[in-house]
Amino acid sequence: MAFPTWCLAHLPVHGVWKTRSVGEDLANSTWCIESDEHCFLVKQYAHDSAFGRITGEAVATDIKLAELGIAPAIIFADSGRGVVITEWLSSEPLAAIFDPEARAQKLGLVQQQIHQLTPDIKPWSLWQRVMGYCDALEQLEPRLGAQSREDCESYKDLFAAWQMGPRVFCHHDLNAEHVYPEPEPRVIDWEYAGYGHPGFDVASTIVINDFYDDEIEVFLEAYNAEAQTPVAREELRDWIRLIALINRIWFALQNALANDGDS
Repeated sequence: MAFPTWCLAHLPVHGVWKTRSVGEDLANSTWCIESDEHCFLVKQYAHDSAFGRITGEAVATDIKLAELGIAPAIIFADSGRGVVITEWLSSEPLAAIFDPEARAQKLGLVQQQIHQLTPDIKPWSLWQRVMGYCDALEQLEPRLGAQSREDCESYKDLFAAWQMGPRVFCHHDLNAEHVYPEPEPRVIDWEYAGYGHPGFDVASTIVINDFYDDEIEVFLEAYNAEAQTPVAREELRDWIRLIALINRIWFALQNALANDGDS
């Protein structure tokens, strides 16, 4: 994705900007822009419909979470074109902590903090969102899309448990790379955030960060200490099964979109 040069005209300061890519996939691209005195992050969302988002939804979420102080401050946003410019977080992410148990403990506290948030964001259905992935995949890879839909049918009880269970605000992609703990916790990459089941979100964090047994225990202890809805370790197994299915479909869609772009 090409850098949206037009957005530079909307910065509150002027200068000669150096631009470097700091991340790219099919769902979004990010750049660091620097002048002699300032540094910002530019993010542009893409393929909204394929990934179950309404145009402008991700930018609106970034704005609301910045207002709550848990996400980086917004410098400029254009919902229609899917571009947001935020402050550049110069501190080290949580992933830089060498001790894995200390890292897991801090991540549990941050996740519990996120689950206490109540932003004014319209709830969405996990089943409908994953069906959207299957629809988009079926247009590009008909056999794979149909098989993915069939696989989801066999997990319908878990999708129903997600929908009917307790509801909290979830990040749904809480990698330690996305958390900046100092001086106050700031979290990035909210494009999959929404209201959902706390057990699903906790299991997602465990999978994303590839926790070992001891780290899971420390993480759950930290999370459950003040959680409104504690998550028991024995319930994680089913959520991890559901996450594995959704991840498989999501990566298949990424590959199909990439291959379609290359053709």
